[in-house]
Amino acid sequence: MNRRTPRFAGLPLVPGVFAVSWAAILIRACSAPPTVIAFFRMFFAAVLLLPLAIWVYRASFGEFSKRLFLLTAVAGFFLGWHFFFWIASLSHTSIASSVVLVTTQPVFVAILAVALLKESIGIRGVLSIIVAMLGSTLIAGFDFSLKKEYFWGDILALAGAVMAGSYLFIGRVVRPRLRVFPYIFTVYGIAAVTLGLILLVTGEHRADFAPVNYAYFLLLAVGPTLIGHTLYNYTLKHVPAHKVGL
Repeated sequence: MNRRTPRFAGLPLVPGVFAVSWAAILIRACSAPPTVIAFFRMFFAAVLLLPLAIWVYRASFGEFSKRLFLLTAVAGFFLGWHFFFWIASLSHTSIASSVVLVTTQPVFVAILAVALLKESIGIRGVLSIIVAMLGSTLIAGFDFSLKKEYFWGDILALAGAVMAGSYLFIGRVVRPRLRVFPYIFTVYGIAAVTLGLILLVTGEHRADFAPVNYAYFLLLAVGPTLIGHTLYNYTLKHVPAHKVGL
């Protein structure tokens, strides 16, 4: 699948990256368990979108076919697991290591894009991916030699990268056929449901934590999610997923 990228189509990624970059800091400020943080981040994002979803229901959600809805739901499932793995990793490794490792997602996006969408990544794309893999190996190797428990955090971050890559790849398939609002509302909603089920299984829903954490949950929903991830998903209509990931 070959699409020409419109000029300046990637500009929304600049504020998107800025917004998402606050996530790790806000998560570290929370005292709630990782799955609780992930769940409320996506729950608040979906709830904040709900009034608009009701308002534009007929105009936007009628664009869904059964196939598009299923793909969007799968993207939400992957996004939920991405946050589960990545936020858990921040409790076991450094912020720098976790963020760098989870952003190796372009490696996995590129593999899927070349294999299934026939998108060309070019020599610069290949070189970028090689650099990302070498950097990930060096960081994980350093952490393992420094503290053994850091290595588990690195593995969780890499699992988060696989989930994030899968989420971006599906977004690249769906977004050219679907407007951004019904896509993000469904993705964020399914992610919240996925994390809610994980929360029930792990038993972390019984945890006690300070009420101030709800302010951090709301900030995570508004900044990194509603601004950051939404701009990522908006850009996926025009820009190859591996470039969005990079």
